[in-house]
Parts: sequence; structure tokens; C-alpha cells
Amino acid sequence: ISFNTDKNKLEYLAVLPSVNYNFLDNTFNVGVSLSNLANFYQNKQRNKIELERLKFQLTEKKENDLFELEKEYELIRDTYEVLKLELDNTTLTIEIFNLKKAQYENNKITLEEWLNVQKNHQDRNLVIFAKRKSLVSKMKQFEVKVKNSCFLQELKYLAITP
Repeated sequence: ISFNTDKNKLEYLAVLPSVNYNFLDNTFNVGVSLSNLANFYQNKQRNKIELERLKFQLTEKKENDLFELEKEYELIRDTYEVLKLELDNTTLTIEIFNLKKAQYENNKITLEEWLNVQKNHQDRNLVIFAKRKSLVSKMKQFEVKVKNSCFLQELKYLAITP
């Protein structure tokens, strides 16, 4: 838009009348070009139309960008809610793990079963750890994109939970 206005600053010079002085006859002449005048107004109208088109395109792009940001925000929020439920559910899996540990210590289950329980527990913790890291990264990238700290509570929760 500013390029368009800078370009048109001196356009009015085309409309100014031409001034001539004849030294031989000592006459002074003033001429007006209707072609230049018509072109000036035609360009002015074209520029107005172009400016409106650019404004419309910018408005449409801004609306599309906002819509995309809203979708991305909702996706991050949904992912956070699911991960929060998984993290809240870890107490039950820890209790099961401790129960199996006690069973192994009392020789109620075999070493193979105990090792499978440990492996499953570690695999689950690894998956949750990876999901947490990925989500924290997405939240921080989104905050940088929108230049706003909109996930402060969520990031604190994800940093505190084991």
C-alpha cells in the first residue's frame, strides 16, 4: 500500500499545464493536454480499485491465518487434555506396578512375569515422556508464533508432573 502511494506522489505533474515562452515574438503560451488529464484520472481510478483489491486480499489472508491459528490452538488444547488424563491415570498403573513388585518379592509371580511388568511400565513411561516433550515443544512454538504466553498453566503442569 505504501509503495502504491509513493509511486503516485508525483503523478499530478502530468496534469499541470505546459508553459511556453517565445523569445522571438515575446509571447507567452499555456497548453493543457486532455490526454494527460484523462490518463491521470484513469490511473487514479485503477489505483483505487487496486488498493481496494489489496485491502480485501490482506483482510482475507488475515482471516484465514486466524482460522488456522484457532485450529492449531484447539488441537494443542485437545492433545493437552488427553495427555493430562493419561498422566492422571498413572496413579493406577503405579499401584498395579507396586502390587506386581510385591507379588514378585513374595514369590507369587515368576521373574519373567516381573520383567514383563517392568518392561511394560517403562514403555508406558517412555511413551508419556515423548508425548509430553512433543506437546511442550508445540506449545512453545505456538506461543512464539502468536507472540503471547497462552499456555503458562499447562506448561507448569507438564513440568511438575512426573
